[in-house]
Amino acid sequence: MIIRSIHALSDLIARCEGLALRALVLVLPVMVLINVTGRAFRSPIYWMDELAVLSMCWLAIIGMSLTLKTRDAVAVTMVQDALPPRLTKLLRVLSDTIVLGFAIALVVFCYLWFGPLLLVKVDFDLEAFAAQSFNYVYDEPTSTLGVPMFLFWLIVPVAACTCAVHALSNLLRTLLQQPAAAASDLPVSSSGADT
Repeated sequence: MIIRSIHALSDLIARCEGLALRALVLVLPVMVLINVTGRAFRSPIYWMDELAVLSMCWLAIIGMSLTLKTRDAVAVTMVQDALPPRLTKLLRVLSDTIVLGFAIALVVFCYLWFGPLLLVKVDFDLEAFAAQSFNYVYDEPTSTLGVPMFLFWLIVPVAACTCAVHALSNLLRTLLQQPAAAASDLPVSSSGADT
């Protein structure tokens, strides 16, 4: 029941990530085109440049999470292809465990970076937070948009959590999957003769 819930959550997150990626892929060229047109008429929209760059970062980070889910990342499989199925499964378990460890580490680093407990402890006083932690994550504004930069950085802890869910789901799938029978393990048919 828990395993099915993890798989269902991972699938739901992947659908949401797919929708977000489609929206960003549609919006990004429109922003660039509007700004190119503005530059041609000597009235560029500077904040749109920054928003396009930040949107591209979001696109890459969300795409990374979805790629972990679908296992579509670029991979060299020479060793894996040469091994018997049981060792191939062992390599996949090792790979999934490393990805899960990376995702959990990223969640921890994001927690340390944003310091939510300290932020609550100082009653969301950003100056007190910066003074106690020497962390100015909430103070830095965007260059042209005029909004706090941390709003755009929030994609990192969100993606860290989604990566952890995807990695856990993949690891469980790999562990529960039976290795495919190798050609040498298959029974030999006696009905035909070699020619």
